[in-house]
Amino acid sequence: MKFLICIGGVEPSVETVQFGGKIASASESDVSVLYVQPKIPHAVREEIKLAREKLSEWEIELPGVKVLRAARTILLELGFVKTAPSGEIIERHALKPGIRGAYELHIYGIHGENIRLRLREGDIIGQVNKEIESDQHDLVILGASKQRRVLQKLVQFVNCSTLVVKNPREVKYDFLVCTDGSPAARKAEHLAAQFARFLQAQVAVLAVAKSGSDEPRAMENAERASRFLTRSGVPNSISVRVGGVVDQIDAAARENTIVVMGASRRSELRKLLFGSKPAKVLERVRCPVLIVK
Repeated sequence: MKFLICIGGVEPSVETVQFGGKIASASESDVSVLYVQPKIPHAVREEIKLAREKLSEWEIELPGVKVLRAARTILLELGFVKTAPSGEIIERHALKPGIRGAYELHIYGIHGENIRLRLREGDIIGQVNKEIESDQHDLVILGASKQRRVLQKLVQFVNCSTLVVKNPREVKYDFLVCTDGSPAARKAEHLAAQFARFLQAQVAVLAVAKSGSDEPRAMENAERASRFLTRSGVPNSISVRVGGVVDQIDAAARENTIVVMGASRRSELRKLLFGSKPAKVLERVRCPVLIVK
């Protein structure tokens, strides 16, 4: 698998890189760490370009490079980075421009995984989507940014499944999969099963009925999902709750839960005007949320 960890700065992104790095290490997945910086004014573009090209010779600190170096240090501390007997990081190549439209430092993971630290410039959503397209990532990992609108737009408009690392803790995580039997929910069940096997975690299946008369159908959906997880070798349990979907997911989620949901089936316009259930769940719960596309 290929993961893309998007970071917005050094300090706020430490937990995001740690969380994503642990999952990537457990699944032996390739991982790219991406920092998108604002568009550089044309007047200083050539000076900055020259400075970056001379980075190995000049001891200077540019904002984007500083962030990527911090991410590299975090991955090294996690034991995810391959090192030589001398302790030096093994690089495929040093930081250089022109790699699929970005600056890139390419190093190796302990299982031979590709670890790419990448710097892009411009609009964050457009650049994240370019990154996804350039390397066909399976999952984008985001921090729970205080810039609520930016996070909502990323979750809504990036062309990939998205894991939002919200209030991460040093605990063993299990998964809470919300199913209604739809194709989107079934995709969520499949990805949850895959990650549960990687992390040796359990999955709790939750089906929500709008009213008592809908409970039998909700139970059918939960039991079907449970049978699939059992065939996949994943320990699981089921529960059916009556009420609003967002309220019931919030009530069932715990601090050691990763909530897994299928993406909204609403049109982009309706999501923009009225929001979506995954977005509302993301706002409400106090744990990581994985939205599967």
